[in-house]
Amino acid sequence: MSKELSANTTLSHYRVVSKIGAGGMGEVYLAQDTKLDRKVALKILPADVAANQQRMRRFVLEAKAASALNHPNILTIHEVGEADGHHFIATEFIDGQTLRATLTLHYSMKAGEALDVATQVASALVAAHEAGIVHRDLKPENIMLRRDGIVKVLDFGLAKLTADQSMSVDTQSPTQALFKTEPGTIVGTASYMSPEQASGLRDLDERTDIWSLGVVAYEMISGRLPFGFAGATPMQVLSLIIQKEAPPLKQYAAGIADELNRIVMKALENRREDRYQSVQEMLIDLRRFNKQLERESELERSIPPEMSGAVPTETIPVSITERPRGETNQVPAARPRSSAEHILRQIRRHKRGVIVFAALAVAVATALSILFLRPRPAVALTEKDTILLTEFVNTTGDPVFDGTLKQALAVQLGQSPFVNIFSEDRVRAALRFMGRPAEERVTRDVGREISQRQGLKAMLAGSIADLGNHYVITLEAINMQTGDAIAREQIEAESKEQVLRTLGEAATKLREKLGESLASIQRFDAPIEQATTPSLEAFQAFSLGVEQQLKGKYFEAIPLFKRAAEIDPNFALAYARLASVYNNTGEAALAAGASKKAYDLRERVSERERLFISMSYFSNVTRELEKYLDTLELWKRTYPRDVVPRNNLALQYNDIGEYEKAIEEAREAIRLNPNAAPPHSNLARAFSGLNRFDEAKAVIANALSQKVESIFMHRILFFIAFIQGDEAGMKQQIEWTNGKPEEYTAYNWQSETAAFSGQLRKAKELSSRAGELAQRRDLKEVVAQITAADALRDAIFGDCKQVKEKTGNALGTTQSQLASFSAATALAFCRESSQVQAVTGEMVKRYPTDTLLNKVFLPLIQARAEMSRGHATEAIQLLETTRSYEGAALFQIAYLRGQAYLHQQKGAEAATELQKIIDHRGWQSPSPLYPLAQLGLAHAAVLQGDTAKARKAYQDFFALWKDADTDLLILIEARKEYEKLK
Repeated sequence: MSKELSANTTLSHYRVVSKIGAGGMGEVYLAQDTKLDRKVALKILPADVAANQQRMRRFVLEAKAASALNHPNILTIHEVGEADGHHFIATEFIDGQTLRATLTLHYSMKAGEALDVATQVASALVAAHEAGIVHRDLKPENIMLRRDGIVKVLDFGLAKLTADQSMSVDTQSPTQALFKTEPGTIVGTASYMSPEQASGLRDLDERTDIWSLGVVAYEMISGRLPFGFAGATPMQVLSLIIQKEAPPLKQYAAGIADELNRIVMKALENRREDRYQSVQEMLIDLRRFNKQLERESELERSIPPEMSGAVPTETIPVSITERPRGETNQVPAARPRSSAEHILRQIRRHKRGVIVFAALAVAVATALSILFLRPRPAVALTEKDTILLTEFVNTTGDPVFDGTLKQALAVQLGQSPFVNIFSEDRVRAALRFMGRPAEERVTRDVGREISQRQGLKAMLAGSIADLGNHYVITLEAINMQTGDAIAREQIEAESKEQVLRTLGEAATKLREKLGESLASIQRFDAPIEQATTPSLEAFQAFSLGVEQQLKGKYFEAIPLFKRAAEIDPNFALAYARLASVYNNTGEAALAAGASKKAYDLRERVSERERLFISMSYFSNVTRELEKYLDTLELWKRTYPRDVVPRNNLALQYNDIGEYEKAIEEAREAIRLNPNAAPPHSNLARAFSGLNRFDEAKAVIANALSQKVESIFMHRILFFIAFIQGDEAGMKQQIEWTNGKPEEYTAYNWQSETAAFSGQLRKAKELSSRAGELAQRRDLKEVVAQITAADALRDAIFGDCKQVKEKTGNALGTTQSQLASFSAATALAFCRESSQVQAVTGEMVKRYPTDTLLNKVFLPLIQARAEMSRGHATEAIQLLETTRSYEGAALFQIAYLRGQAYLHQQKGAEAATELQKIIDHRGWQSPSPLYPLAQLGLAHAAVLQGDTAKARKAYQDFFALWKDADTDLLILIEARKEYEKLK
């Protein structure tokens, strides 16, 4: 293979910027066209492939086929050339992502979005087919979605001129590709092949593309492919395509319109004679259905409110996104049809009876006359609309109002389930894509541009002016489509001290004008000075803290939240935010203290903040898992557009090993707010936990491309690189942390991988360095956790010399659960029974209601202590209580249970437990228990009399510990055991 091109390499007049992808036919780079000063994508044919005449012919065919097409939905070819021994195609650069990436993140799409994509792809295929070209490899990987909504069809690598039946070429694809190149045999990607293509027929025509488009549409809407099953091979998929009919789309996407189901299923007819005979026919049906939806939507919007309440209700067809694992969809409740719409439907239904028709016609005329003669009221917001908050125009000259009033308004409006505010992190992302600093103030002009770019319905602008000792506050909601005012509220505060209270009153009045019901306002309307603070100075410090927290600068946010709480000791929300940033910096004990203070003040706050505080309390203080999950579920139901409960559910499900549930929640959180970093991290972590490492990397790559980033993403990338043996990737993640407040974490990562590889001395040095860096930042609890983890690692390796000293140092600083669990387990390994009892007794005293402590960690510690005394049966019995939450500590539980079975000479049972660790590498990728599980499997195989299997397990262990410290007792004993097998 040719060497990968580095940045700033020049080919012809193209300067390479970075690598952006790779496939079977070469690598793709982002480059700058120095002649025309534009970005392009360079597709490079590898040198070894260029020497292959057949594949070179395919390369030329791809270029010719694609360059012959000129259509807005088809990738534009700029040039085909050769320079410095490299064959290349220069194409337009597409700022967006593949349809595959979108489906990976969101599982499926709304029917309207899928319809739009399918229509644009069909339009591209019409142009290709008119030019005599059949794509033959249409799939989500070959469809790009630009940020502006334009769809581009890529890679005519299998494209075939319909007049030429002599050539058949191969392809490589990440989705079940087949690699046959003999004339007349199968080519393409299995899941998207038509029956005739799967059968190896040579006379393929445009109807094969129609089938593939039907598969893509089916997948976009339902989130699944029409053919195949988990673990199916490509040949099994092809067999199903040839022999079976596709199951109806409605079976997996309940609620979609019958017409859309008909269109997709007609494209998927098994006999091509029964399919659409041209993609033009399919395109006509797609456009006709789209116009029908638009007409119905226009009619619905045009009916005055006073005409919509006196008619029977009907269930409206809606697009329901299928959830993973076949869970039941919640179908929105039926809503009343408007009078005019109801009458029109009655006309369509009653086709007999002149009298009935005439009467209905008169009614329609009456309804329409009312509709067009009555003046139309200003359009208010709906629950689906999003509103952007801009900075207040402050003409008072007092800086205490800068930023403070906008944040106070956000809190006051945020308690409403009706008002959907465009979040601050999404604002920052929008500014970055506009080429502006993320910290720029959102003035009215900037807000108008953001709203137009993001397609937001409204912008809310505020101002404050002084009038002697009084202050005039004005709030105005502006329709971004028309520029008209939707609602306006002006109110006067009698003094500076009354500004926050008065702002709250204005916000409440504005909510009614925006369209929120009185019942909702009455339920969700805590006074702003009660929900937050009556002190402007306290709120100013709080607002500055929120600003730092949104930037991910948690250490900088801490003193600001502390200052807010010092000014107003009853400021519950300040304590709650402080707990959040303490958690993000690893200070669990401090987080618990702040959560407790917030919880004690929870009756003062709004409903949303009360849910936030309760969640924090059950997570940090009582640690009652069921109450924590119930609070998040209640939050989801009360505020269905909030990203926080979805994200935190994903986080918790990851923590207890329920990765499928984590994926579902994280995907929904990303849909609600694609610019928030935590959901991306949680989704990637869930994929990693399921050993789906490439999908995890794709999630993070997509986040980084949108300038969404966090330390947790780089941690995940580091350990995936470690699993995949990518030293350059590991180094890249370490370098990212240099000079950052979290730099100590990179040393911890390296310490963990060193321990995994049996390099105990190196692991100690690296963790010592991590502790030093954390100490410099006065992160006492983090230092204690590192020290306790050191002790546990030493104990696992059988080095108990310093375990008592290290655990004593750790617990002398903090009694946090994480440090206490590591310390107690280490002491149990080293048979320090009295110390184990003391530590666990203190844990029970501090956390009596902790679900995972009582269900998992205490039994695990006690079982380890029993095992250290040689009581295997007792250890196994104690571990039975952990089964309901085994995912929270899978490696520790499976390893200990496996050791106990080995002690009982039960080889088969031990192998079953230890294999869990091998099969779930992604759960705790750097754990030293993984290589030790390989050694345990060798011992189990010996007990079973399977010498060959034992040798293989020993060899796998030695491979993992090839660079281990040679004086490790575990390694020395393992080599002696292996020699006996020979």
